[in-house]
Amino acid sequence: MNKNKISNIIKTVLLQSKVLSLGLLFTVASVVVLSLLPPQILKIIIDNYLTKGKTEGLVSIAAVYFFSFVLIGVFDFLNGFLLTVFGQRIVCEIRSVMANKLTCIEAAYFSENASGTIASHFLNDVENINSLFSNGIISMVIDCFKIFGIIISIWIFSTGLGIFALCLLPLLYLLTAYFRKKMLTSQAANLQELSKVNNHISESVKNIIMIKCFHKESYMKAHYDSYLKDNYSTMNKVNFYDSCYSPIIQVITALVTAAVLLLASGGSSIFGVSIGMLTAAISLITNLFAPVDNLGTELQSIQKGLSGIQSIDEFLAQNEDNGQKAELSVAELRQNGAEFCFNDVSFAYDAASPVLEHISLRFSPRQNICFVGRTGVGKTTMFKLITGLLRPTSGTVTLGGTDVYSIKNEQKRQIFGYVEQHFSFVRGNISEQISLWDSSITQEQIEAAMIFTGLHEYVLSLENGYKTDVSDGNVFSKGQKQLLSIARAIVSDPPILLLDEVTANLDSVTEENVVTVLKKAGEKKMILSITHRMSSVKGSDKIILLENGHISSVTNAKKSSAKIDI
Repeated sequence: MNKNKISNIIKTVLLQSKVLSLGLLFTVASVVVLSLLPPQILKIIIDNYLTKGKTEGLVSIAAVYFFSFVLIGVFDFLNGFLLTVFGQRIVCEIRSVMANKLTCIEAAYFSENASGTIASHFLNDVENINSLFSNGIISMVIDCFKIFGIIISIWIFSTGLGIFALCLLPLLYLLTAYFRKKMLTSQAANLQELSKVNNHISESVKNIIMIKCFHKESYMKAHYDSYLKDNYSTMNKVNFYDSCYSPIIQVITALVTAAVLLLASGGSSIFGVSIGMLTAAISLITNLFAPVDNLGTELQSIQKGLSGIQSIDEFLAQNEDNGQKAELSVAELRQNGAEFCFNDVSFAYDAASPVLEHISLRFSPRQNICFVGRTGVGKTTMFKLITGLLRPTSGTVTLGGTDVYSIKNEQKRQIFGYVEQHFSFVRGNISEQISLWDSSITQEQIEAAMIFTGLHEYVLSLENGYKTDVSDGNVFSKGQKQLLSIARAIVSDPPILLLDEVTANLDSVTEENVVTVLKKAGEKKMILSITHRMSSVKGSDKIILLENGHISSVTNAKKSSAKIDI
């Protein structure tokens, strides 16, 4: 993967949007040039008309002066509009590339990175890149050219005034940088204290019964008051620096104006300028404050944008499932089954902490295998290896001699039916909950799976039947959700079923119903299950006990009466 993928995307958008790019370039140049125009017109009005008492043509030149501001407003609007369009095109293209990457990235990435971190790449990092252009680089270029243009314009009027304006720049920048740094520090501290206040409220409401039972109201109130005082203190600092900055700038502006007027007073002015030039120069010097002030914000946007580019480039550089090309005959697997093998398999999410070490197992077709062991010994990881979601650190996992990791993703759902502990609802109706928008699964197959689990009649009793929107999951009970999970797993008639603690959170009556459905679904299929319940263990052909990443024992459940400690 190209490490400068984002840079290439931006270049592509520029090349594909030539008219937009040229329009943006034109508006940027126009904004810079037009911002220097009003002081020049003001100079002409004062020197050529007002000081000479000339009235002929004054209305026309005044109209030109007025419309120069109108043009500035129009081009400011066009510049902002084109920047927004350009930024959104880049955002759209980046998110499209990231979405494509998400579909082929290795599953191990999702085990190593929290969902919030991944979502942050799509939201915060991309928005930071958008700000890099809308509020960063281009705005900074405009402001730098404005500063340069103002200094040149003043210099043309008078070398002395030009030097004076040039000397103001460091002062303005240092003052702005100081206040911006103080405000950012205060705002960061305020946000931290505000989060403590919000967290305390959430914690208090969540544990209100416990607080009342143990009579901890005074303790919670004392802590809340402490957080409020800290939040109040940091907010005062933010308001103080925010309130001070604007008056200080206004005072400096007044002092600069007074200094220029004082130095330029009298006929023997050291600046050697006319009244019109002096007025225009004061206007230009005053206009220096805004672009210098903007530079601090623009530099922050650029820094955030560059960090966003680096973060997304790292995301796009993740390994992909490029090797998934093997195909199996699903019909033959359904008919005859196939041997499943772990060939000296080891796996570690972190090289320093192996999860599984040197696992070697063989499962015959249509066997019922139960994995038991304490929490954290690697049972769920074994399931992810079996389904080809994870690649072994060493060794191979094979089905009929084919490495399961290399099997096409399109075939994996036809081969493996995974029943999880909790049913995850997606946005859509009941049919879409089962098919997951797989066009190869027909409505007849969906209804057959629901009949099999005993939910068909219940679904038909709903107002919209299978078209009922159940994105929130409130239509089904806990036991029905587990049956939905089974229906989702068996709808494509997979030859291998994987059951991950499917009855762990069910009562005994609901468990019996689910187990009955699973027994029917498991006929002529290989069943691999994780469980802690003896009722499930007793129905297995083999019981595999995992301890510390190793196979501790393999027991033939139908021939042995040995007690398994799970």
